[in-house]
Amino acid sequence: MNTKSCKNCQQSFVITPDDLSFYTKIGVPEPTLCSDCRMQRRLLWRNEHILHKRKSSLTGKDIISQYGENTLFPVYSIPEFYSRDWEVPFLEWDPNRGFFEQFRELQLKTPRRALLTDFQSIENNSVYQNAASRNKNCYMVFAAGDNEDCLYGHDVDRSKTVVDGLWTRRMLFSYDCVDSIDSSRIFFSQECHMCVDSWFLFDCKNCINCFGCVGLRNKSYCIWNKQLTKEEYELRVKELQATLSQKKIVEYRIQLEQLKVHHPRKYAHIDSMSSSTCTGDYILNSKNVIRSFTVHDSENVRYSAKAIHCRECWDINDWGDPAEMCYESITIGDGAYRILFSSDCWPNCSDLQYCDSCSDSAHLFGCVGLKNASYCILNKQYSKKEYEVQISRIVENMKQRGEYGEFFPPNLSSVPYNESIAQEYFPLVQKIALEKGYHWAELETRDYHITKTVADIPERITDVGDDILKEIIECKHKGTCGDNCATAFRITSEELQFYRQFGLPVPHLCFFCRNAQRFTQRNPMKLWNRQCTKCGKDIQSSYSPDRPEIVYCGECYNAEIT
Repeated sequence: MNTKSCKNCQQSFVITPDDLSFYTKIGVPEPTLCSDCRMQRRLLWRNEHILHKRKSSLTGKDIISQYGENTLFPVYSIPEFYSRDWEVPFLEWDPNRGFFEQFRELQLKTPRRALLTDFQSIENNSVYQNAASRNKNCYMVFAAGDNEDCLYGHDVDRSKTVVDGLWTRRMLFSYDCVDSIDSSRIFFSQECHMCVDSWFLFDCKNCINCFGCVGLRNKSYCIWNKQLTKEEYELRVKELQATLSQKKIVEYRIQLEQLKVHHPRKYAHIDSMSSSTCTGDYILNSKNVIRSFTVHDSENVRYSAKAIHCRECWDINDWGDPAEMCYESITIGDGAYRILFSSDCWPNCSDLQYCDSCSDSAHLFGCVGLKNASYCILNKQYSKKEYEVQISRIVENMKQRGEYGEFFPPNLSSVPYNESIAQEYFPLVQKIALEKGYHWAELETRDYHITKTVADIPERITDVGDDILKEIIECKHKGTCGDNCATAFRITSEELQFYRQFGLPVPHLCFFCRNAQRFTQRNPMKLWNRQCTKCGKDIQSSYSPDRPEIVYCGECYNAEIT
């Protein structure tokens, strides 16, 4: 074990023999930052759900973009960017200048696509989305893929007709669900797997026709964890649904929380297949995953988050499916192999270092915005032999300058700190962010002409008319919950149809505030040392010791929750 001091936060961290073996295998030096600071630095490069109206730098047309009007680099609409009807800039590497100085010069010259999405989604009526691809008829979905008819979702994948979802996968006809998988027609539920026709569930598996239940397995016709007959259940649920309103939703949530207080929590959300070899949280069907969060179907992954079908990857964020032998990178996947120190390089990329916004490419170093390219440095074309010789020179030069071997410095990010997902996981106030050298975006003016307040909206959906589609509704938080509150929102026709179909009341908060509330239901990407509440065994948990939940080790949890 090699203990080091993080040069950013000064906290000590450990380089394990497995870490050293991986660094040697891919030919990089040991990191100088702890895993948390490394992740914060990567997350700074990813904006998921902050959208702007601006002009295209190419045509001057109005577009929706993840970049504001005052960016220093050109921004093109998705069709304009993918048409490739524009000249790709390049630079000749200058050994007398720092590499990152030259990379920044290339960044500012190279057009960027307005949204982190694919042309296919735009053609399939999914314009209002970001960090999302392969979606059809979706609206305001972010960090989402392979969905159809989904609205207001974040980290929703392979689902159909899901509204207000967060970290859901393979779902059908659900609303306001968090961390739920393979379920259909479930509402206001969290951490549910293979559940059907149920409301207000927490940590339930393979349950059908249940309401207000916690910790159930293979159950049907239960209300508030009490077993009823089929007839009793149907009569009672019909009464509950007939009076469903925002006020009632609050009451049911409070009642559910009271029931959850007495329900033991597993030390981390790690399934039984993964628990013996994995540490972190929200890990499924994986092996040898260490200090990582939201990892599915992966093996030998460390210090990463949101990794799907990954192998031999250290320090990556979003998303794999698949990725192999990648390090210190973000937004890579769909066939990623040996991607180092790079951002937004997908699909089908391999052997890239210090690249940004490249696709279907291999053997690139310091490139921006390339597609179907190989053996390029700072976007300039070389032969295979020339490329290999030049790379050796550049890496040696970077090492001498102390530049090689870690992710891009923060000042190269194209995303302001307060619009990046770093602000969600590592929140900073403006003063501190600026002192650390991060960019910060001023809040755009939101001068909406409010036509309705939430007090004007009928409590039950049966009393809501089509005229609500014309209204601009003031968010109940009125901007008091943070800079990301939209302050007002509208109801779309597809949304209204969904609410009517399932008897759901019109929301009182804008999407961003609703999403923020769901976000707080998840545990943080952090681990604490504590003891099992039942047996006293030492455990590493995403529940901090000062929280009120009953937290069990895996053995005690499995013995009690069957």
